[in-house]
Amino acid sequence: MNQSPMQRVLADGSIIDTVARHALATPDKPFLIIESEAGPLVTTFGQLRGRAGVYAALLSQNGLRDGDTVALMFTTHGAQAPVFLGAMMLGAVPFLLPTMTVKQDPVLFWRAQLATVERAAVRLVVTDAATAAQLKSHAPALAERVIDVDTLSLDGVAPLAERRCGAVAFLQHSSGTTGAKKGIVLTHRMVLDFVAALGTALEVTEDDIIASWLPLYHDMGLVGCLMLPMLLGITTVHTSPFDWVVRPVSLFEMIERHKATMCWQPNFAFQHLSRTAPKGKRWDLSSMRAFIDCSESCKADTIRAFTARFADCGLRPEAMQVSYGMAENVFIATQTAMDRGPRFIAADLAAFDTGAIAPPVDGLPFIEVVSCGFPIPQTRIEIRDEDGTALADRRIGQIWVTSPYMFDGYHKSDLALTKLKDGWYATGDFGFYDAGEVFVCGRRDELLIINGRNIFAPDIEFSINQATAVKPGRCVAVGPYNPRTGSQSLVVVAEMEAPEAEARRDLARSIQALILAEFGIATHDVWVTDIGWVAKTTSGKIARGANEARYMKERWGQA
Repeated sequence: MNQSPMQRVLADGSIIDTVARHALATPDKPFLIIESEAGPLVTTFGQLRGRAGVYAALLSQNGLRDGDTVALMFTTHGAQAPVFLGAMMLGAVPFLLPTMTVKQDPVLFWRAQLATVERAAVRLVVTDAATAAQLKSHAPALAERVIDVDTLSLDGVAPLAERRCGAVAFLQHSSGTTGAKKGIVLTHRMVLDFVAALGTALEVTEDDIIASWLPLYHDMGLVGCLMLPMLLGITTVHTSPFDWVVRPVSLFEMIERHKATMCWQPNFAFQHLSRTAPKGKRWDLSSMRAFIDCSESCKADTIRAFTARFADCGLRPEAMQVSYGMAENVFIATQTAMDRGPRFIAADLAAFDTGAIAPPVDGLPFIEVVSCGFPIPQTRIEIRDEDGTALADRRIGQIWVTSPYMFDGYHKSDLALTKLKDGWYATGDFGFYDAGEVFVCGRRDELLIINGRNIFAPDIEFSINQATAVKPGRCVAVGPYNPRTGSQSLVVVAEMEAPEAEARRDLARSIQALILAEFGIATHDVWVTDIGWVAKTTSGKIARGANEARYMKERWGQA
């Protein structure tokens, strides 16, 4: 009897067992296609399983044992998936680390990676030749633990005969938007159950093809674009995130070439593509059934602009989708309905400040919130007040989540103890329910309380990026404590390419006027800086805590 992809992944066993079933059933089906200037690099399901066994044997020869942690550092490399799988075959626990970009300070970058490696008690670091050279230069203490796959010979290596797959599958790290990165422990069962649930919500079929430029060291790339296709037996096509940054439309070319059907991106990527795609240029996007906005605040204006800009490329409005990303729930917690685009709700700003969603009043400020969809199968969500009482529809409170695949703590850390209660996770996000759909308003850590007004920093940043001469995506709103007023004060740091003092003063004035007009808030300070000042996480989000600390130090000399 033919089984659906979700039925196969729900079968007993581990991630390794599931891949083995795909390798037996469809050995020649492409699992991963990596696009590059040299041409496509194709790995079939049969090759994935075979190479994973060979890498498992090589890792074992280099001392990797059951229960050890192993770090992988690749940008986009054909060995990454089989090494990741091979480590799991040994019962080891792999996780992915970012590689350095040209804009990063090498000293600071390698200091951060070394801290992560030591905190996770890593036995081996597996990487390619270029990154191995950097690592040995900047973190010589790790030299004896580095394995360069580009120098390994696979010829004559017998695949691992005995699989010692443990309960824990791998670690994935949070992005560190408001603090340090945290390793989330994922078991085989958690990942398998989650993938089955997400596949059901997305109505995945064996003919689906995922297109991605996302790095794999965060959940959107790792789970959505690597583990999900690996476990559901479908094809995923990747290009390097560095190549995408240089040519964002390379994503559209990849979709057109492979007739891809699904793609996850953060909101800024949709905005960037709408803004930078050459006018008059067309790509065939008619195969796409799901462009999913995920991972950061999703904006109605962005979704409208992307839909309108690429409508003549065959993009259907219902292909625009939204999900509520959450690494603690493996990857996401909600997904919009696949047969229509997301709903937008316009809410009166004054009522919003009080925690209520009410229709806007003519002539008065309002805020627009995007639906993140319905909880995916087996995931339950409640909106609770500060006392933990569940709230009615259209009342704003903290979002609490529970599921069979919810994490139960961070790796070698007790940071989650205050956030977990009876299997429910206090997300730190604010939101509300309406007709069964979850609307996310913003993170508690990104909430600025200015003169009694509740404003989410990403909303301010989005407006600035939309309507001023700031370098797109390069501004940050923070709320340092002001001892004179006894509360937070709104501060904006904005990057600008123009060096002229008058141009920078004009930008500062336009930002102040915009914020006053849209949010009714007076800005304490707008500091216009050179390009490259604003710090971001490895996933491209604003590193809010780091930016506030830097602002206080450089602007006012406060440590």
